[in-house]
Amino acid sequence: MAGLPAQLQIKLLDLTRRAAQRLFALPGYRLSLIGRTPASMISTPADLWAGDANRGTALIAGSFVFAGVARGRDGDIWAPEGVPAEWLAAMHGFGWLRDLRALGGDEARQTARRLVADWIVHHRAWSLPAWRSDVLAARLTAWLSHYDTFFASGEDDFRRRVVASIARQIRHLDRAMRLETHGATRITALKGRILASLCLEGNTSLDRGLRRLDRELDRQVLADGGHVARSPHRLLTVLQDLLEVRAALAGAQQEVPGTLQAAIDRMGPMLRYLRHGDGGLAGFNGAGLEDPALVEAVAEQASPRGKAAVRAPAMGFERLSAGPLTVLADSGAPPSPPWDDGAHAGTLSLEISAGPERLIVNCGAAPSDGRRWLDAQRATAAHSTVVVGDRNSSELLEGGRIGKRRAATTAERDTDDGAILLSMSHEGYARPDGIVHRRRLFLSADGEDLRGEDILSGRAGIPFALRFHLHPSVRANLLQSGRAALLKPPRGGVWRLRASAPMELAESIHFEIAPEPRRTSQIVIKGTTGPESNTVKWALHREGRRD
Repeated sequence: MAGLPAQLQIKLLDLTRRAAQRLFALPGYRLSLIGRTPASMISTPADLWAGDANRGTALIAGSFVFAGVARGRDGDIWAPEGVPAEWLAAMHGFGWLRDLRALGGDEARQTARRLVADWIVHHRAWSLPAWRSDVLAARLTAWLSHYDTFFASGEDDFRRRVVASIARQIRHLDRAMRLETHGATRITALKGRILASLCLEGNTSLDRGLRRLDRELDRQVLADGGHVARSPHRLLTVLQDLLEVRAALAGAQQEVPGTLQAAIDRMGPMLRYLRHGDGGLAGFNGAGLEDPALVEAVAEQASPRGKAAVRAPAMGFERLSAGPLTVLADSGAPPSPPWDDGAHAGTLSLEISAGPERLIVNCGAAPSDGRRWLDAQRATAAHSTVVVGDRNSSELLEGGRIGKRRAATTAERDTDDGAILLSMSHEGYARPDGIVHRRRLFLSADGEDLRGEDILSGRAGIPFALRFHLHPSVRANLLQSGRAALLKPPRGGVWRLRASAPMELAESIHFEIAPEPRRTSQIVIKGTTGPESNTVKWALHREGRRD
């Protein structure tokens, strides 16, 4: 398949996955998973991540809160109506066992055992998403890493049922993961398989799992530590999986492969590079729903010295940071297939934070089954950049892919006595609009003055709009007949945005944790290209600063 065009590879992978899932859904398939049950565990990995005792208390009370959605234990707790796909994946992934562990006590232990036993009874047969390879692997990881805490002291019959279910799930994972996983989800599946090889007596596939992981690292982890999908979120999830594999190998007194450690060493500083002042990740290419506490924990495990990467030329992002301001800009072209699943047309977009407060953002990431928002949040207009001719800077296809028209980019950076100058461009509008977009950013050494220029050159008579989406916590007021706006975050002072052309204040939305977006505002500067190049100049500085 390697020699086939990327789009054809994607279609074949999709056909193969659907055919395999039809096979798995056959009534007799579960009988093929019957086999020898290991007598005991030979190792149990530690869970690296802290739980939340408050969430543990809610779980005991029968309240399941994932992806911003709460459901009780009335009805089918494994498939309640009206929940997003992320909720179902979290419920069936059992990562919430760590919340019960954080709470501690016999009631937490009994709740964990009851829910695991209930899952085993109701999910002996294959179903989605419960048996999807990445969800299954997450569940294996959770059960194995909490075996000593919740299951080892249980009754013999219960322990045997847990281990027998683990063995059945491993047999299915061996068959399914190469057929239905790709990219970051394949690394999650491999993690589950490697941990099972370390933990279960008689499992001998560790070397094969590590070889497959090595191949995926070569394909997915870039030279600068970024992820090939150009998504901060996928960088986080892959790095978290790799840290769990490393810890499990060390705990089982197995050698950690040099390729695994090298990937972690590159990815940790890159994760720090893509963080705002509040500790969360920048909202590019599907990121924005991550818990800052988890981001910090992953960064600390991977890069304990706390240093961010210097540049991200391969992943295609630029970071300007001085004083209170942090600017993160998308300076790269959209990822190539098959890595473009869910990619956004946000080339040259930026996000700006002042200390722990986000000021200017992109619209974030809608839940994967938020149908009415999926295309909208991937569009160029949902990003803080220039939109030309009411088109996307790269062609967006149904199903979450990028089409043949892709923005080709350049980026150059210079520093002078602490000040930073960044020049970027893309040609995503060269066809059919005949326009090239250039964006220049200058950040002063004290971090209190950011200046920008957006330059459009090419055909005349094409409408454009420069958009600055504001974080929902920021209040904005227009001043000086629309030539300036005061931006007031909850903390961090007042910031003035000035422009060389009149601004408008319009409605916008922003996705964070909840499945529905929060209302917010955007500042829009509209114009039409002329016979010469058009330049919109703008500046952001803290009020009270002397120019």
